[in-house]
Amino acid sequence: MYQENLELLRATRAETLRLCEGVGQAQSELVPARGKWSLGEVLDHLLLAEQYYRGVFVKLVDLAKSGAQPVVYSSFSEVNTSIGYIPKSMLPMVEVPFTLFNKFVPSAVREAIIGLRLIPVQNPDMAEPRKGKPIDELKSSLESSYRETAALFEKNPNVAYRKMRYCHPLMGDNDGMQLLRIVALHERRHQAQMKEILQKCSVRS
Repeated sequence: MYQENLELLRATRAETLRLCEGVGQAQSELVPARGKWSLGEVLDHLLLAEQYYRGVFVKLVDLAKSGAQPVVYSSFSEVNTSIGYIPKSMLPMVEVPFTLFNKFVPSAVREAIIGLRLIPVQNPDMAEPRKGKPIDELKSSLESSYRETAALFEKNPNVAYRKMRYCHPLMGDNDGMQLLRIVALHERRHQAQMKEILQKCSVRS
């Protein structure tokens, strides 16, 4: 059941690492414009995001194995992702409206918002990247992070992932397979950003 979406994440990660081939430390720290992320910061953001959602999957698997309802609720206080130019300070006030609205938004639309850069998205604090991390360490960590995610699914092949639920005011109500797909689509969104960074920084240098 999980193999197709796990393969999507594997192929996506391989492309992320391919884009980083030949990038040295100095280039990884260049920023295309003031207030923008460097390539290294994008990689660290992807790593932090995958680590968080792998933790969600661990909780869901443990709940399913224990016989409890495999549902994880995440509020804006935990994952304060915002869209457009809505200040994060306003998120508690729009949590209920967003939750109700997302009940009527098709998953394909939510995936388009996540995977395509059509609407500006503000990253959550829990995935705020750190500056200046060694590029080789980031690439190695991304490789091992995928292996950890894959191992989690491969060790639990018979869990009913479609019956799992991850609920967030902005991301909506997604089953386990949809959540795994979202992790991959989120990374693909940032691949477009990586290409822009590499192009702009190459022109500047």
